Amino acid sequence: MTKQIAACLIAGTSLLALGTQAFAQDADVERIETGAGNLDVILVTAQKRAQNLQDVPIAISAIGADKVEQLGIQDARDLSGLAPNVTVVGGTVSNTSAVVSIRGIASGAQETFGIDSNNAIYVDGIYIARNGAAGLDVADIERIEVLRGPQGTLFGRNTTGGAISFVSRAPSDDLRVQAEAGYGNFDSWNAKLSVDPGEIAGIRTSFSYSHRERDGYVDNILTPDSRDPGALRQDSYRAAAAFDLGSTGSVRYIFDYAKVRGVPTAFQLTNVADGSPRPPVSVDGQLVTVTQQAPVAQYLANAEFLEPGCAALGVPTKEYRDTLCLNSQGRSTDEIYGHNFQVINDFGGFQVKTLTGFRFWNNEILGSDIDGLGTIRGPLFSQASLLNGLPEELLAFIPTIPEAARPFIANAEVPTTTADLFTTSNDRKHKQFSQEIEFSGDASAFDWVAGGFYFWEKGSEDNPQTSVFVLDTNQIFLGSFGALGPALAAANPERYRAVVTPAVLRYTATNESYALYGQTTVYPAGRDAPLSVTAGARYTWDERTIVRLQNGPVPADGVERGNQDFSRFTWNLMGRYEFTPEISVYARAATGYRSGGFNAQDPVIPGTNQIPSFDEETVMSYEIGLKSELFDRAVRLNVAGYYNQYDDLAVVVPLAGPPGTFGSRIANAGSVDYKGVEADIQAILNRNFSVDGSIGYVDIKYKEFLAGRPLEGGEPVNIASVITPGYTSPLTANAALNARFDVGSRGIELIGRVGYTYEDGKYSFSSDISSPFNEELKGGNRHLLDAQLTLAGVTLGGAEAEVMIWGKNLLDDVDLFRGIDFGQLGFAGGYYSPPRTYGTTVRVKY
Repeated sequence: MTKQIAACLIAGTSLLALGTQAFAQDADVERIETGAGNLDVILVTAQKRAQNLQDVPIAISAIGADKVEQLGIQDARDLSGLAPNVTVVGGTVSNTSAVVSIRGIASGAQETFGIDSNNAIYVDGIYIARNGAAGLDVADIERIEVLRGPQGTLFGRNTTGGAISFVSRAPSDDLRVQAEAGYGNFDSWNAKLSVDPGEIAGIRTSFSYSHRERDGYVDNILTPDSRDPGALRQDSYRAAAAFDLGSTGSVRYIFDYAKVRGVPTAFQLTNVADGSPRPPVSVDGQLVTVTQQAPVAQYLANAEFLEPGCAALGVPTKEYRDTLCLNSQGRSTDEIYGHNFQVINDFGGFQVKTLTGFRFWNNEILGSDIDGLGTIRGPLFSQASLLNGLPEELLAFIPTIPEAARPFIANAEVPTTTADLFTTSNDRKHKQFSQEIEFSGDASAFDWVAGGFYFWEKGSEDNPQTSVFVLDTNQIFLGSFGALGPALAAANPERYRAVVTPAVLRYTATNESYALYGQTTVYPAGRDAPLSVTAGARYTWDERTIVRLQNGPVPADGVERGNQDFSRFTWNLMGRYEFTPEISVYARAATGYRSGGFNAQDPVIPGTNQIPSFDEETVMSYEIGLKSELFDRAVRLNVAGYYNQYDDLAVVVPLAGPPGTFGSRIANAGSVDYKGVEADIQAILNRNFSVDGSIGYVDIKYKEFLAGRPLEGGEPVNIASVITPGYTSPLTANAALNARFDVGSRGIELIGRVGYTYEDGKYSFSSDISSPFNEELKGGNRHLLDAQLTLAGVTLGGAEAEVMIWGKNLLDDVDLFRGIDFGQLGFAGGYYSPPRTYGTTVRVKY
């Protein structure tokens, strides 16, 4: 059935050459200029039609092209804090990954191909399936729409938290040229050229190229500056073409390509364990086992640092270091490219649109140093060398050792290893295809939209890793040698030894999804009446498979497989009442769904070769809001409150397997309630000054989180009372003062902006039961101060030029933004945000 539906959707494109009346593009014009002193009208397409943002009965923030340029927004990671209750943190071992949190619902740190994000990213209507490719450079951005709350009806993949939609600029009818170049600290520079030749033979085209590069933010004393962590070199290309289908419609094609080469952010060691036993924790009167940790502190105290200067940098600390030793840090290369083909037409009574997308992502990570220590040499454990170096007189009491062998064993040294505590590399490949066909129409008393969606993806991963488990060998002597044990322990030449385990995760995952959807807005008393009611529904089918060849030190004994189907009906109901053309209220009830899937690192079901799956998630969301434009449209204030009930939440929990390996597991842990408020404001103070800002607060209460292991065995324990929401800032806020002054009488302007963003500190894990350093790895509260000053309107012949001086994170607030707790391996650390950056940019527009 899936193949037939996909074929029907693709075949629908052939119908589009038959219409008789042109259908306008999807809001290529974002803003309508109004009178002086009034705010601009912002057009968005959050409901698959061009609408005034103030008329859309959902919480949405829109960022226009001018602000995108001014703030230097390149991808989703630059949006953190710019919309209420929205935070984004970057990846760990990749240059392009991102973890998005909207209203407390985070997409999670899991980057394998078996789980979908619950906060979707779209580029020109195409769903970006993988978190690892979320940091793509989007050139020629026309606007960015941030939709908060579940989008379970109209969007291509259901999302439980929200969606971020990038809309690029359509090719111009006339000649248009824009060039820019910039330079900043860390020897960073960028150049960009965008050319629209104008309409030629009925075809409008646009071509752009951008280049960015910089040295690293952190000095790795073992590499040159160009290979320091944070070093980047990126080249991006984009081409677009559009033409009309006679007088009936239009066709648009977009190709984009980006190659990102660089060294990912540095891992800094912050904590090591000493192996002390951790007692069980009482949760609501029931004892729960906790993760025990290896004695890494003792191992490092006796280890030898082989590179000069690295011993002093190997001391764990949470204080940010701008100098580190990273002996295994290699380059990461991402290639991201795709095709977007859109056809729009009007058949008189209804319009038809098809949207076809092909996207590809290839990622190669040559090495990731995830201990931050440089090269260390320490004792290596093996059964064969356990007794090396022990006195002959003690060996004589072990009857299995021949007398002739005792001198040899007594004089043999304990072998050593230079293995890092943890290092990994990766080779990932991903491709996806999506096809959507959509019908819509307007009548005197209602609007409607209906469509079908098909999606297919395939991803493969080859992920070698090597990790170290520090073993206290005295425990072997005391536990296995009876009365001789204490003497052997006392004479032990190397008590703490490293168990080195190379492991590989190698698999291929596929996902096929299709859906039917529809939505209508009814105006009971006519379009000019104050009341409108919107209802929508969607049914989604998902089929997921995984084929795994290895998950650990040795290849699997036969191919391991998983196959599972998921489906869900989702709906939304919205009502809007307009008191005046400037003030309206709305109420919304909506459901959302995220497909279940597979955790690539889960062991097979005992006695089978089947990989277990986790179930789908669902959310029930309630929202009320006020949208207003006050004081003759000089102030825009939008406020929303929401309550979300989440069931079958899929959580990612760190999991240490056999000694020397580390991974994570995914399980449906329980249910969560989210309650929050948020507000957006824009205000024109006078001819020269304006302000804008937002604030959001979310309160998260876990009602059920079945992840505790009872001390006496049995069913999992509900540990909801001790859970800490990951990757979420309870409070986010930002505010900006904008200024604009005429300079002389020739149209030259001085434009300034000072912006402040605040984000509460974030946890990276759900509890200290499974993540012992969870509290220590919590990030600090972020205070970001940015500023831009632009001299604009300088004429150069027929062109216009501007010069901008900019600074980001002017307070140099460098905080831990993402942690890794290696659980029973006994150490932890994390990644820090970039320090202060500044520079200048010159633009010329024709």
